[in-house]
Amino acid sequence: MSETITTQNRTNKEILGFSRWWLFVLAFLAMSVISPYEYAWSVIAPHFAKIYGWQPTKLSLMFTTFVIFQAFGTLPGGILRDKFGPKIVSVVAGIVSGLGILICAYGQTFSYGIILIVWCIGCFFCGFVYNAAVTTCNKWFPDHRNITIGIISAAFSWGAIPFIFPIQAIPDSAPDSTFFSVIYVMTAIIAGVIIITGLFMKDPPKGWNQFAPSMTAKNKTAKRPCDKQYSMGEAMRTWQFWMLVASFVLASSAGLTFISNSIKFAAAFHFSVTAGTVVTVGIAITSGLSRVIGGWIADKIGGGKTMTGFYILCGLFSLVALFFAEAGSSTGFISSCIISIFFWGALYSLFASIVGYYYGEVASGSNYGMLYATAKGLGGIYGGVLSAYLITTYGHPFTIIVSSVMALLSGFILIPLWKHPPVWKEADGILISTHFTHKA
Repeated sequence: MSETITTQNRTNKEILGFSRWWLFVLAFLAMSVISPYEYAWSVIAPHFAKIYGWQPTKLSLMFTTFVIFQAFGTLPGGILRDKFGPKIVSVVAGIVSGLGILICAYGQTFSYGIILIVWCIGCFFCGFVYNAAVTTCNKWFPDHRNITIGIISAAFSWGAIPFIFPIQAIPDSAPDSTFFSVIYVMTAIIAGVIIITGLFMKDPPKGWNQFAPSMTAKNKTAKRPCDKQYSMGEAMRTWQFWMLVASFVLASSAGLTFISNSIKFAAAFHFSVTAGTVVTVGIAITSGLSRVIGGWIADKIGGGKTMTGFYILCGLFSLVALFFAEAGSSTGFISSCIISIFFWGALYSLFASIVGYYYGEVASGSNYGMLYATAKGLGGIYGGVLSAYLITTYGHPFTIIVSSVMALLSGFILIPLWKHPPVWKEADGILISTHFTHKA
């Protein structure tokens, strides 16, 4: 008993030898370097099409497989992180993630099938990095859960910005080696940063929560509905978990449709290439900013209410973007798209923080991994392949309308969770779920 008390009362500096905020910085850096896979894809893909002659379907498949495999990688990444700690998981993930982007420079040597396989493996291990970075906040920052996860997940958007501009600036007349040089630099940065930061990562000892008393006093929204630390199996047996999955699937599908097709949407409504580029860069910036602001708001009013409001506004501004597009206003279209994605982007921080809030910190890696893998994997299938099918079959306006409705629904279905969070109680030594009981 005294050993448990000692463990709980130890400061983060006593455990780590340095401030926990250094772990936050390391997690931010690790998250940022896997960003180009997704958020720079719309400017990377045209170069592959030009150099290798890959058709749009092949390029869409690579975007979709990244989203799917990166999402699925978060589950085993979270399970292994909870069991073995973040260091070994991060080092291995850094090596393999780098190979995933490096293989793309050898399209003249290997077939598309081989490149796709190695690409998928690299994407899968990007999920390990993603989970390790987000879970660092759930484990080390229960008193600042929303804002820290918001900033960390923002890095997944912002990290692509240093690559978007130099890639977009490569002229069509430039030799292929110019583009490949960027790929080599990306590989070195991705692998190097993940490995180096991973060597310093460490989880708190089990039962540690140095900030529990002060956390509750300072921030009422930080107090969990119950003290139960849910295992992954227990979390999955609550109906609230599956409501989160449904909302996540709908929201991720809506936003990923815009991210993967931003250049296509601009061209379809006869806007310039510059307009499409501005949308792409604006999406990367505001999607990250949303996660910080969304985390700050969630700390004030609660995660559930913030999520509902953000996703409904995302859907509404998607419809506004369509209105401006059909009216021929590039400025209105660009602004509305960026605002829509601003309200969408917070989902990757808010879902991560609400999992820790509902289900606890101990198994947060595996719990969020299950949610993220299921929801973003399905959302990636829609945002990549299925949205491309809708565009081809029914046109761009119809596809935007469908995505808008999905975003609206993702917000509305979370409303029941405001007053009915998952709450458990012990009765006669048996753990009983009281899912519909609200604990004030």
